[in-house]
Amino acid sequence: MKKILLISPAYRTKLLENVRVLALPPLNLGLIAAHTPEGYEVEIIDEAFDDIDYDARADLVGITCMTPLAPRAYEICGEFRKRGVPVVLGGIHPSMMSEEAGCFADAVVIGEGEELWPRLLADFSAGRMARFYRADNRPDITNLPAPRRDLLTNKYFVQTVQTSRGCPHNCKFCSVTLFNGGQYRQREIDRVIAEINDIPDKRLFIIDDNIIGSGRNAIDRAFRLFDRLKGCNKEWGGQTCLNIVEHDGLLKAAADSGAKAFLIGFESIEQEILNGMGKKVNMRPTTRNFKDAIKKIHDHGIAIVGGFIFGTDSDDGDTFKRTLDFIMEAEVDAVQLSIQTPLPGTALYKQLAAENRLLLNDYPKDWEAYNIFEPVYQPKYLGPDELYQGLIDAYRTVSSPLPSLKRGLKTFLKTKSLFATGISFFWNYDSYKTISKITGPRLDSRP
Repeated sequence: MKKILLISPAYRTKLLENVRVLALPPLNLGLIAAHTPEGYEVEIIDEAFDDIDYDARADLVGITCMTPLAPRAYEICGEFRKRGVPVVLGGIHPSMMSEEAGCFADAVVIGEGEELWPRLLADFSAGRMARFYRADNRPDITNLPAPRRDLLTNKYFVQTVQTSRGCPHNCKFCSVTLFNGGQYRQREIDRVIAEINDIPDKRLFIIDDNIIGSGRNAIDRAFRLFDRLKGCNKEWGGQTCLNIVEHDGLLKAAADSGAKAFLIGFESIEQEILNGMGKKVNMRPTTRNFKDAIKKIHDHGIAIVGGFIFGTDSDDGDTFKRTLDFIMEAEVDAVQLSIQTPLPGTALYKQLAAENRLLLNDYPKDWEAYNIFEPVYQPKYLGPDELYQGLIDAYRTVSSPLPSLKRGLKTFLKTKSLFATGISFFWNYDSYKTISKITGPRLDSRP
């Protein structure tokens, strides 16, 4: 029986190599394993937890990667190929940079891989594996099978579930719409609930780009999904846009179903910046008052992890203070503070490349810095060092031990959930620990 190794690389940069507390299972590899025909032995290696034994028996290796992980993925490719083991690359970065990926692998899967993978394996077994496999159409995920969770054996803080794909918002900095499409594709709710009921863990994270979708049909489906989730006895977190506050009863339905934390991309508190990003969902009359929206969510016992981006062409030296003041006043439970990053394939990347503003473009080596925490381009009003130091100082303000503990306690009082409290505290504090490892004593110093 031929053996396939499926590998999720880990960050090897000094900035991100220690991020593990909130690491998510590589669900994409579990799904690929579920689409592997009989007659193959499959093993999944999550390098965030597992070491790679390059001399272990393997007939074929499949590697997935996002952009900052590409250099590490290419390094792994090289180790296996010099041992005579063919390698397949897939995921969002190889899909955006297929010719580059093709220089390091024997085959590249471009786009969503569930329907391509069995065809690739048939070609592999017949000795005629092609260099590129491109998805001409996005797969119908209505009856998407459950992933092979028996192969995801590490102890993760949460298990993950996917109920839909796609996002119509097409923000300038985001590649989700390019990869997954602008139309929401939804799994059959019966299959989702059956999968969830088979998961013994009580804590779940729903990895949909937006758990409620957009449009009347998607909202009606969200109501049905939440109603069914009530019987699963789970606590869950998920990603949503602020439009969840627009629909009467939807927050209550989510809370009743076990929702304890939402990851929400606020991106900026400035309307001008949101307009430039194309983040129109945050600019509606019902969503642009962020404090009111946050209060509505908190009133239903749901914590908020807020995403904020710095370094746009409208940001100046005061942007960090204004944003941090808002975060503390609005009592956002946890934050993901990041530097605007031009990922390949996005409108933002094309713009900055055309304007000759990319500072790190020695690819593929420099992809490692495209990790949302390091400046890779020349901002308009801030120097790269000023932007970077502003991010470091911002994390020191909101995520150092005492602020993290205080905000975690507030989250517990709001949600009465150890799950939500754990997300709030560890998201904050783990970010602080990660950043502190590259800044040394200055993170804890005070002027």
